Amino acid sequence: MIMLEVKGLHKSFDSNKVLNDISFKVEKGEVVAVIGPSGSGKSTLLRCLTLLERVDRGTIVVAGDEMVRTNSENYAVYAPESSLKKIRLRMGMVFQDYNLFPHFSVLRNITEAPIHVARISKEEAEERAFELLKKMGLEDKADAYPYQLSGGQSQRVAIARALAMNPDILFFDEPTSALDPELTGEVLKVMRTLAEERMTMVVVTHEMGFAREVADRVIFMDKGQIVEEGKPQVVLCNPSNDRTRAFIKGLSER
Repeated sequence: MIMLEVKGLHKSFDSNKVLNDISFKVEKGEVVAVIGPSGSGKSTLLRCLTLLERVDRGTIVVAGDEMVRTNSENYAVYAPESSLKKIRLRMGMVFQDYNLFPHFSVLRNITEAPIHVARISKEEAEERAFELLKKMGLEDKADAYPYQLSGGQSQRVAIARALAMNPDILFFDEPTSALDPELTGEVLKVMRTLAEERMTMVVVTHEMGFAREVADRVIFMDKGQIVEEGKPQVVLCNPSNDRTRAFIKGLSER
């Protein structure tokens, strides 16, 4: 089953073209790593896929539901808000800076959306939250506040919060870029577990080890375009494109 289908995506900010004819598919249970230099459009792509930004034109279909299409005048036309609300519930987003509510406890950060958006009972939401906290190795942090957590703990709470809505697909925007190596390992371990459980994920990352070991497919972006995509061992170890080769070589020389 195709969980995400993107065709001919274009996005500009004023005269700056950030996404230029982006097309790809993600199968159910697949982990896709998106890599590339800063400014290549990776984060903007995620923001467009999760309705945080609107595209100029193109098609996005999530689990068979059309989010946006291009009309005969070559402009993007979005589905009605009632349909978009349904689509939003199918997607989870994990940001690099966590985006936790500072005035909410960890438990309330996780249960707020299930209770007030998904309209499930407080008891059910809390039961699910405690299950997720245990999975994240944070069962003793339910009553803590974000300022009392390390960066790695905060990011694991953010992942738990996204999972609490039972999404069909999870998007990660550089989830470890703000963490030191030890804390990075904590977060990547959780993501590896999700991959083993066949959670559908699209991960913008600079962690080449994760992309090589966990991803089913790697997409390399540069200047708003997909330059190369394929199996990790091909894109990361034997790329066919000169720009990809230069990028990989630059990483190895750091």
